[in-house]
Amino acid sequence: METPAEYFRRKLTDEELITRLRDRPNLRVRREAAARLEELTGISVPKPPFIERLDDLADERRNRGQ
Repeated sequence: METPAEYFRRKLTDEELITRLRDRPNLRVRREAAARLEELTGISVPKPPFIERLDDLADERRNRGQ
């Protein structure tokens, strides 16, 4: 049985998948999934500056809550 990574690799390249996940960056789960895929595959796809800022804001919010 193929793993989820093999399935997605067959359907889209990793870069395409990460880029499509970032198409709607207002959804945190999509940003986190893209980041996790980058981590697992070792591929680095440049983030638009506004996504970097959204990630920074989320980190600040998490840090204030601790």
